[in-house]
Amino acid sequence: MPKNMYTVAGDSPCNEALALRIQAGDENAAERLIAQNEGCLTELARAYTPWCEMEDLKQEGALALLDAAGRFDPAYGTKLLTYATPAIEVAMMDYAARYSSSLSIPISRYNQLRRVAYLCAEGWDAYDAELAKVVCGELNVSAKVAGALIKEYRTLFCVRQLGDDVFSVSDPAAAYDHLMRRTLLMQRMEEVLTPRELNLVRSYLGIGQPDEVGMTFQELAIYLNYNGPSGAGKAYKAALRKLKRDLYGGSLRPVALRSEGHPRR
Repeated sequence: MPKNMYTVAGDSPCNEALALRIQAGDENAAERLIAQNEGCLTELARAYTPWCEMEDLKQEGALALLDAAGRFDPAYGTKLLTYATPAIEVAMMDYAARYSSSLSIPISRYNQLRRVAYLCAEGWDAYDAELAKVVCGELNVSAKVAGALIKEYRTLFCVRQLGDDVFSVSDPAAAYDHLMRRTLLMQRMEEVLTPRELNLVRSYLGIGQPDEVGMTFQELAIYLNYNGPSGAGKAYKAALRKLKRDLYGGSLRPVALRSEGHPRR
């Protein structure tokens, strides 16, 4: 790793240095980390401002950033924000889904629907009868209640999460399922992949990158010291296979985290 990988302009400590200070118990470092990344938190929160207050979203994002800073290891070979962004987005999305609707939902009911959302995302290509059986087993409810929960998720949750877009997409439930599948994958990447594999996948897909523009395999071969573009490409495909085996026993259909026509730098 180059010595100057984690340098920033001016005298301010870089995010990665602040993360290490936080792990050492420096409370001032936590405040400074949030302050110097307020712009990033604001930008990420904009996606959910139609449903929630900006400051509330930024607070949720700040907590997720601090949590990520507490787990960050420079050996990952990536910047702190690249490492933390998926967790920040999930925290903001969960807050928006939970608190944005004008409809009042008891917390126990919300937790049920949230679990149903994940089960539907995991079994996105299953028939309703199959999904109902899974919901019955996981939530310990009757088939009738399971069917009602699935129906409620496909209406209430889609409206809450997609907002005005619910009127401009052909299938809101499918759109929400895609969002949940992407979230599931993002959450598991950190647990399943090695630090180098995680850095490779995130960099190629543009996760945490400016404008979410991913790097080419040629760029990644240089950045992560792979044996040419083909070596980086093979490593990327191997990492995806590893994720598939862990999550879905190798049967996962391709998730469109990055479209085929995605612009390259």
